[in-house]
Amino acid sequence: MIESVIFDLGRVLLSFEPEEYLAELYGKGDKSRILYKAVFGSKTWIELDRGTVSYDEAKRIMAGEFSQYAEDINYLMDNWMEIMTPIEDNVRLLEELKKRGLKTFILSNFHREAYDRVYSKYEFFRLFDGIFISSQYGLLKPEREIYVRMLQIFSLDPAECIFIDDTPANIAAAKEIGINGIVFTDPASLRYELKKLKVL
Repeated sequence: MIESVIFDLGRVLLSFEPEEYLAELYGKGDKSRILYKAVFGSKTWIELDRGTVSYDEAKRIMAGEFSQYAEDINYLMDNWMEIMTPIEDNVRLLEELKKRGLKTFILSNFHREAYDRVYSKYEFFRLFDGIFISSQYGLLKPEREIYVRMLQIFSLDPAECIFIDDTPANIAAAKEIGINGIVFTDPASLRYELKKLKVL
């Protein structure tokens, strides 16, 4: 029986479409592609998620690797968080699950500074019984250890949990240790899957 629902953040509870953001700022040409590689597609972005570089250090590294775009990179790093807005259908779903008595959690790869900003901005974070952010623990999905640590910290039985994430590899890793999973594609499909599992 499912007693706990674990949510990813980006593209599940918060919108995150950096390519669209870049296209709005710079069009769909080479500059957008280069800036995506320099920022959102960089190794440094992953290290921010892991919490092994500071935000200021990350900006220096990115700007150093693509020095001709340093001004744009600094602008993006200072402003990209504006693209993260609640996915309202899923926030309503979260509220419904709480009313049904289920425990709710977050498990997300997320920068420390970005998380602090969205946490202070959006009230729905207060609905969670526990929050596990990658950069606070030095771990990343889909590494096995991140799932194990979360289960330990919140004393969760994997068989009683379901994890909702937009990345198939993250769901596959969760299933390997016994956590039920749904790959998120859209709110209607998510509701359908939860009803099949008798969670809704």
